Amino acid sequence: MSPLFFPRVALRSAPSRQPSVRRAWARTLSSGAAALAAAAAMPALAQTSLRLYGTVDAAIGWTRVSGAPTQKSLLSGGQSDSLWGLQGREALGGSSYAAFALEGGLDAAHGAPDDPARPFNYQSWVGVGNASLGELRLGRQYTVGQAFVSAIEVGSWKSFGVGALLRASDNYQVSQQISWRSPQWGGVQLGASYSFDAGDAPAAGTTGSATHKLYSLALRYEDGPWLLAASWEQANAVLLHAGLAGRHPSAAQLGASYNFGVARLAAGWSRQRNGFVGRNGGDGSADLQAAGLKGLGPIEFIDGGRLDALYLGVSIPLNHGELQAQWSQARPNWDWQDSGARAKTSQVMSLGYIHPLSLRTSVYAFVAHGRAYALDAAVDASQTTVSRVAFGLNTRF
Repeated sequence: MSPLFFPRVALRSAPSRQPSVRRAWARTLSSGAAALAAAAAMPALAQTSLRLYGTVDAAIGWTRVSGAPTQKSLLSGGQSDSLWGLQGREALGGSSYAAFALEGGLDAAHGAPDDPARPFNYQSWVGVGNASLGELRLGRQYTVGQAFVSAIEVGSWKSFGVGALLRASDNYQVSQQISWRSPQWGGVQLGASYSFDAGDAPAAGTTGSATHKLYSLALRYEDGPWLLAASWEQANAVLLHAGLAGRHPSAAQLGASYNFGVARLAAGWSRQRNGFVGRNGGDGSADLQAAGLKGLGPIEFIDGGRLDALYLGVSIPLNHGELQAQWSQARPNWDWQDSGARAKTSQVMSLGYIHPLSLRTSVYAFVAHGRAYALDAAVDASQTTVSRVAFGLNTRF
């Protein structure tokens, strides 16, 4: 049935010489009972649900990039992104339903939306589903590859999680997308998504049109302690030089995790070619941005480069909380054009602890380190070393 919402009223003891107050409350209770009775009489086909939810997360962090002084700041989303959202679902009869999601990221440190021009930058989709046919979604959302494989992640520490080097599992979303997720058949689920233009701005450097189409196929198996996932994503061809064939940014991913009870182990692998498919590799140089190639990564990567990445993680229950340790590595196969130096292998590692204060609120601390790693771009010619220590608070509603 449709949820009923009543205004919150402050109650105070009323003296016996005011019978009119008691009569008013009696009328209110009678009206409320009538409304509940009417709601109970509504047909089952009208069942709906609406949920307001969110996360507020902030941490004090100390970040040191090689060659620069240590920066102390308040991080928004040290453990998980700060966000708020609405989810709705309506029964359409039988096993069919309609659904929607509106979700936006927040900068808790400054009290502002992540993207002022797009209040629902994480998700804004509407869809229909059926228990036998699966769910179809239309709008801005995560790709099925990102959603399926990122589920193996152990620690989502800001800029140091599984998506630090396995960028197709990073927290990224794409616009103008159609996606389908199958029902689970014996623990197996399939997914497919297609975006008419995944770029935030038209990609003038693409062949055939000024759009950044993106295809994603994914498979996962979940049964008891096991979670297995695989995905393939590919964007339309990017033309860098006149007379050369366009190159397709692509990413293949494999992931697995197993929960032993005393510990959960996770492992992942990816092969990324010709740029980051999610356009989440930093802004890039001015000339790449001018060509509509923002976020695809350095030119050496876009022009035929390959980046192979590995991920290992373990979480261990400890003193009512959870200890999390993870390590990842990415090996590029190119030389930097300006210096001629071979690109170094990147490594990212972290160790953290989460302690719950209640079912919804927790405190946490983590230390992380990256070698030949850039916080926003993952890989660039600077080949910097990055370290971070942070203490924070996370609450959900």
